Amino acid sequence: MDEKLSLNQVDVLKEIGSIGSATAATALADMIAEKVEINVPEVSIVPLEKISTLFNGAERLFFVLDMEIKGDIGGRIFLMLPPEDAKFLSGALLGKPKEDIDINDDMFKSSLREVCNILGGAYVSALADMTGLMILTSIPSMAMDMVGAILDFIFIQIAQESEEAMFIKTDLIVKGLKLEGLFLLFPDNESLKKIFEILKV
Repeated sequence: MDEKLSLNQVDVLKEIGSIGSATAATALADMIAEKVEINVPEVSIVPLEKISTLFNGAERLFFVLDMEIKGDIGGRIFLMLPPEDAKFLSGALLGKPKEDIDINDDMFKSSLREVCNILGGAYVSALADMTGLMILTSIPSMAMDMVGAILDFIFIQIAQESEEAMFIKTDLIVKGLKLEGLFLLFPDNESLKKIFEILKV
């Protein structure tokens, strides 16, 4: 946990994570007609140079979905899922076993973008409701790459505008199977200050 954050700031971030995860779980459950649980065991602010510590190994493959944040605050959202978990989640949405999912298929890509819209939209809506800010998100772009390359991309895209990320560890449980998800929200340098000022923490 970043030592620069006060206990009140940590509590606010956890509340945003909890509200967003509950909203996202309900929306996903409605889509797949199955029970979905989303737990948020950790919400913290992570300096940009320490993002690599969130991953177990630079050679691991992840699908990364990237959304731009616009409106009263600016920044980026990244949702990362390991390929097998992405296939399982897509299969649940499409009503197919993950063995029948082709990662090059447009339906697979569309279903993952929808998951990103639901998760990203839920967290952003929670933040917007608490702050009264107008916050919009772009259509997600998607790629699959190794952690090292993803981190290089994040640094290139983010470093000039953000020094840290809001990390929401997301435990997604679908059909009783726990999936690994990494959710990173990069507010630009002024936006995080604005959020805390509005919330008076």
